[in-house]
Amino acid sequence: MFDASYKLFCERIIRQRLLVNNEVLRMGQLRKAFIDMVKANKGVDASNYRQDLLKKRLAQDFPQLAFHMPTKRHVCELVFAETLSKDALVDMLPDPSGTETTQSSELSQTDSDNETGRTKCQTTQEDTRTLYTAALFLKRLLSDTPGMSCPWPPTSENLNVTESQTVVPIGLYNLVSWIIGATEEPTLDHYVNIDDDVHLKVLSVCQDIVYLASKGRKKTPKSLALGLTVRHLTGSSRIVSLLNRLGHCASWDTVLSLDTSLAQLTLVEGRDKIPKGFSKRTPTTLVWDNIDFGEETLSGSEVLPHS
Repeated sequence: MFDASYKLFCERIIRQRLLVNNEVLRMGQLRKAFIDMVKANKGVDASNYRQDLLKKRLAQDFPQLAFHMPTKRHVCELVFAETLSKDALVDMLPDPSGTETTQSSELSQTDSDNETGRTKCQTTQEDTRTLYTAALFLKRLLSDTPGMSCPWPPTSENLNVTESQTVVPIGLYNLVSWIIGATEEPTLDHYVNIDDDVHLKVLSVCQDIVYLASKGRKKTPKSLALGLTVRHLTGSSRIVSLLNRLGHCASWDTVLSLDTSLAQLTLVEGRDKIPKGFSKRTPTTLVWDNIDFGEETLSGSEVLPHS
């Protein structure tokens, strides 16, 4: 089939470029060059001509050709002369991206540019499809994640690194670890092993994603502990609200609710407990007006309130 075009293809591409010039071409490039040559010589569309048939035909007619299939599945099979040395082979390797935009010398510059544009578009669409599929997979994982399962209010036993990991799906944790280059272990069977300092940062990012994906409905140890800590250190509602708007911690109202619930829990567990720094049977004076005089009197007499 297409014997005349095949002979011309073998003379110009196989013998001249592969055997004489020692080029390295991809099987997809050879098929494209053959189809274009049939179109130019016979005016026939040979786009249905299978690549495996062309390979079989070339292997029979040119036993001096070597066919190499790279380990990466998206990279097309390489074709070159078996006499080509390893060093020369490395130097002659085509673009490692695996695309087949390089056309045979028989193509015009215009056709080559058009084909390159189409291939780039297809590559972009494939990348988009891959990323979108991965995003849907992670979205499903986040939807199935229950969040914190401890009773309210969570205590220090529930707000630690170990508990933080339980609210983060394995897929999300491993993906973030792969993205930042912390590991190259391709598994979803368990959390990948990374350095401890990086582990804390990855957990932090993942908890923000869990909190954001649930629109704040799923509390995380980080969102509660960070908000409570900032409140105790600064007492500033603005700082807590700012961190909340950035997705790093729970809202000010949630932090106040947690603080109040923890205080109530302490009272329920032991009403007679005396906080540190307090002693029994020692009078305490509370001052709420900074212009009073004589607040230190036990009886309260001779006090001049002035408001």
